[in-house]
Amino acid sequence: MARGRAGEQAAALFLSARGYRVLAKNQRTPLGELDIICREGSEVVVVEVKARCSSTYGEALEAIGPRKARRLRGAAAWWLCDRGWFPCPLRFDAVVVALDGQGVPCSIEHVKDLLGA
Repeated sequence: MARGRAGEQAAALFLSARGYRVLAKNQRTPLGELDIICREGSEVVVVEVKARCSSTYGEALEAIGPRKARRLRGAAAWWLCDRGWFPCPLRFDAVVVALDGQGVPCSIEHVKDLLGA
């Protein structure tokens, strides 16, 4: 849990430093959780954060398969509809945060448009 929080905090700071406006973090919906929701220009960007200390259990992006993609799409649609923002330009990104043995972020990779159009 602490690893996830550290990763999400690092990802939010990383995105903010690159001009993204963070709208919400850790949003729970009936269809799943959204890690970070932000805006880049007119586009709403839903960001899935994966924090890893090692690749023992596989690479971080491998954890975002078809099932996770469906849940992200559904949760994002629910969240946006709940706020009266749907339909709107929407993109799904991922941020992979590598953590050292003490849980300190040592590298960040931003993958844009992870799920395609």
